[in-house]
Amino acid sequence: MQLFLRSVVVMDKKKVSLAVGILSANLLVMSTSAVGAAIAAIAKSFPKEPISKVQMLSTIPQLGQVVATLLFAWLTYHMTRKNVGLLAILFAGVGGIIPAIWNSSLNMILGCMILLGFGIGIISNVGPVLVQEHFDGEERATVMGWQIGFNNVGMMVLTAVGGALGASNWRNLFWIFTVAFVILIFFYIMVPQDQRAKEVKSDGKQSFWASFKGLSGYVWIILLITFLMSIIMTAFMANQSIVLASKGHGTGYTAIVTAIGNVGGIITALCLGYIRKLTKRDTMAWGFVAFCLSFICILFSNNVVMHVIGNMFSGVGIVMVNATIPFMLSILADKSRFPVVISMNTLVSSIAGAVTPIILAALSIGAGVAQYYLGAILSVALAALLLVLRIGTKIEKASQQV
Repeated sequence: MQLFLRSVVVMDKKKVSLAVGILSANLLVMSTSAVGAAIAAIAKSFPKEPISKVQMLSTIPQLGQVVATLLFAWLTYHMTRKNVGLLAILFAGVGGIIPAIWNSSLNMILGCMILLGFGIGIISNVGPVLVQEHFDGEERATVMGWQIGFNNVGMMVLTAVGGALGASNWRNLFWIFTVAFVILIFFYIMVPQDQRAKEVKSDGKQSFWASFKGLSGYVWIILLITFLMSIIMTAFMANQSIVLASKGHGTGYTAIVTAIGNVGGIITALCLGYIRKLTKRDTMAWGFVAFCLSFICILFSNNVVMHVIGNMFSGVGIVMVNATIPFMLSILADKSRFPVVISMNTLVSSIAGAVTPIILAALSIGAGVAQYYLGAILSVALAALLLVLRIGTKIEKASQQV
């Protein structure tokens, strides 16, 4: 906590207030986890619906997120970034709260989850764009680290409060989304109005597609890293319960070590500015080292302390990589191109998450331990490549030519 307070002191109060204003929207980014916790109760209210359809409540928001990602860059060329953010929060709030009032139709609730996902998808993209707009250098890197922390805090708080509200009646769970309207007001007050982005010109004419031309080759390298990072994250998260079950631990145990392990990610996010002073241009590489350690702790131990530490390393890795990626993209692309670049990154991440099971099945890599070994190998390989090839240093040099 002292490190966090010191990192805050580096920025003046206005900058800190602005950062908190921008990042307040990120409290909603992982709010769908609260809905997923109520699937069993919701299924009982719709006995004629197949359970697979009810389970879509936790996955169908991704459809809205993909649509939002595809539309995001276009929106930034027709609205100010602040107004895009306000629109996103409004969509998330409306989509989330309607099921608290009208909940007799599962199709209606699913539609609302798509709307919620659409809002979340825009928030995920507009946050880094606003940070790029208002922060530079290490301040930008620090605030992008805080974004991951706000995501995790929002998930923990909304899931806990939603669980309490929905304990007696799952419909009450959706009242947690009233917080979106509080965030909407806070965001409106704290974030200054900006100018609408100008499309990149091609042959003297403004063109959306011209934004793709002239992008640094390192942008494509980072997008590849994003794809591989998504595979690693999926391997860890989707298989942890299977690996721990093979060691004799149940669902409750997995939930506990995962929840406690989230603290590692939150602390890392809050202290990222100081961590970057140690890791310098190799922050992303050391993030993959942390991820490798997370797999090792889970695979080669069978006690709660090491399993918690493994999850903490996972949180550390997620923050160090996922906060560095948008930062690197923000220094490689100017303000007119960055909305396109960040939406490409989000889209690649979404696609990777969807196709990872297909890829692993095609490679005949079974669930559980085998995929954990794959995750560890990919993590250490990426860390080694990033360190040996000095990718971080090369990206910083390339950014000076933007």
